[in-house]
Amino acid sequence: MPTLPQKDEAGEPIRTDGKLVLEHPLTAADLGDGAKTAAGERELLAGAQLLHHPSAGSLYLNFYYDLGHVKPENMQYLDLLTDVLDELDSSAHTAQQLNTLRSTWLGDSRVQLDIWTGRQEGAPCHAKLSLCLSLLERSLEKAVELGGEWLYDTRLTGPAAEAAFARVLSQQKLNMEQQFIQQGNAYAATRASAHYSVDGAVSERCSGVSYYKFLCDLLAKADWAALGAKLDALRTEVLQNAQLTVSLYGSEDALAKLRSLLPGSRFAAEGRREAVPYTEPLTPPVNEAFIIDGGVNYDVLVWPMERRSDRKVLARVMSYEYLWHNIREVGGAYGTGMLSSDGVEYLYTYRDPHVKESYDTFAKGPAELAARDYTEKDLNDFIVGTVAKLDTPRKPRAEARETDRRFFCGITDEMMTADRKALCAVDAELLKAQAAELGAAMATGVRVTFGSKDAVEAAKDLFDTVTTL
Repeated sequence: MPTLPQKDEAGEPIRTDGKLVLEHPLTAADLGDGAKTAAGERELLAGAQLLHHPSAGSLYLNFYYDLGHVKPENMQYLDLLTDVLDELDSSAHTAQQLNTLRSTWLGDSRVQLDIWTGRQEGAPCHAKLSLCLSLLERSLEKAVELGGEWLYDTRLTGPAAEAAFARVLSQQKLNMEQQFIQQGNAYAATRASAHYSVDGAVSERCSGVSYYKFLCDLLAKADWAALGAKLDALRTEVLQNAQLTVSLYGSEDALAKLRSLLPGSRFAAEGRREAVPYTEPLTPPVNEAFIIDGGVNYDVLVWPMERRSDRKVLARVMSYEYLWHNIREVGGAYGTGMLSSDGVEYLYTYRDPHVKESYDTFAKGPAELAARDYTEKDLNDFIVGTVAKLDTPRKPRAEARETDRRFFCGITDEMMTADRKALCAVDAELLKAQAAELGAAMATGVRVTFGSKDAVEAAKDLFDTVTTL
């Protein structure tokens, strides 16, 4: 059973086991304002909004269809569509041929749903169906041709498509059951966050327990003809009517080439709708436990919290100065931590032998952190470690996607600089005050656990519902 540090241990200003003791000359004053985002250019072309960011070398071409007009119950079908496209024939090629052509001409190609929380007033949810391509500039014409064929012209009806549905859904169900055992903390956090933000709600609908139940229901019905007709109609509705933003990272020559290609491509369509935020009603908070195989537990406590960059320092201190010792070293879990994101914060454990004991340990953390003393060196290490996570180098493709996200979410360089300055200005007084207030915020939170039958039943009083997956 987890035990708290002795009083003399709790009085130590910082742990000395190497987790946060960083051998570097940096201080918070050295961190600067961070990298700036290169300004892009915008224009209207072939019914789409075209964004261009100059770059040399590899070319990145991303197509974003706005999903603000899509009904919540259809979002799961769109997510399923992104998973079956690889298995579908087109009128010109078999699935295998089309995949070979994509591998030959494109460095990377994927279709996915992107769900982001904006920094505009009201923190709107921006939902996009995204086609993302990376390629060499000389392959641009082929990329537009193959991307259009793959996204628009693959066949969603007929015997081949129906066989693909049965195959893909069965594999997805199996994959999710394995992931519940391997990454239960991520599914628990997604489930709990759904009560507090639209971003969380649609993410849970399209990738959490709700999506698993959706797959199980489709497999039980096995009406593949009806599924194909549904996907076909929904795809046509989105691709022909949703606002389309085309984002190009490439040279001026590539831009000129794309201007000549788009009007005659499958992506051209006039009369598209205006983009609007995606919305869906939030459900009341419920404490839930899900029984899984595997003999380990994943415990999560999630609570609502306004977005503040300086709270990332508190999350780092909680993770390494309290949870690491009490949950991992004493409690025996493989991992643990606190995360602060848009609209929510949460504590989690990973491959944990405990349930009730870990939630008890969570509850004692704020008071311990508030009672500690923090030196200037401690604060520098906390802040530098936190900023290092923000400044992790990205590959060019990921950098392009991040720039697109910031565009849709209304995130400016000035906002990023202000966030960074607030983070670097954290002092002992603020840190102790945030820790002292954390207990009250956590008390309003939701518990979600993925765990073994014995551990869940021993802690059943913590939950409103218990479900076997």
